[in-house]
Amino acid sequence: MVDASYGWAEDHDAAMEKGREWAVKAIVADDADSWAHWAFAGYHVLTLNHGVALEAYRTALACNPNDAEVMTDFALCLSYAGRAEEGIEKALKAMRLNPHHHDWYKSQLGQIYFDARQYDKAIATFANLRTLDSAIMRVYQAASFAAAGNLPQAQKSVQRVLDLDPGASLQKWTDPKLAPYGDASYLEHFRQALAKAGLPG
Repeated sequence: MVDASYGWAEDHDAAMEKGREWAVKAIVADDADSWAHWAFAGYHVLTLNHGVALEAYRTALACNPNDAEVMTDFALCLSYAGRAEEGIEKALKAMRLNPHHHDWYKSQLGQIYFDARQYDKAIATFANLRTLDSAIMRVYQAASFAAAGNLPQAQKSVQRVLDLDPGASLQKWTDPKLAPYGDASYLEHFRQALAKAGLPG
C-alpha cells in the first residue's frame, strides 16, 4: 500500500488488493493487534472510504492508545476526510508519544497544515526535515509556497519534484490514487495551489 500511495507500484490496483488481503489476514490472526487494523485503515483511506478508515484507526488505537505510528496516520486520514484541524491535534500528539519520530511524521504534519490553510506552519515544518526528500513532500511544499504567495520558492520546489519524479504532473498528483481526499474542496484547494506553483498539467 505504501508503494501504491507513493506512485511506486507498477500495478496500483494489484498492490492495493494485496495490501487489503494481508490486512484482513492479519486481523483474523490477531484482532487485538493495532498494526493489523492500521493496515486495514490505510487501505480504506486510499480507496476513499474515509468513514471505514477512521473507524479502523479508532479500533487500532483502542488496541494500543500509545502507538505513535497509528496516531500520525490517523491524523492524515482526518485531514483527507476534511477535518484538518483535528488532524493537526492528533499529529502533534503522535510526536509527543514518540519524540524521536521519523521525518515522515513531520512531512505529514506539513501536509495537514497545508490542508488547514496554515501555510507558514506548513513551510516551516517542511524546512525542519532533516533527512526526508520525497516527491510527495516537495509537492506539498510547492503548494504551500504558492498558496502563501511565494512563487519563486514554489517553482524551486516544483523543480525538485521533477528531479525526484520526472513523470510528475498536476493530473498525476491530484489523482485520487495519490491524493485521496474525501472532501472535494480540499482537493480543489490542492489542485489550485499546485497549478499556481507551476507543476505541469
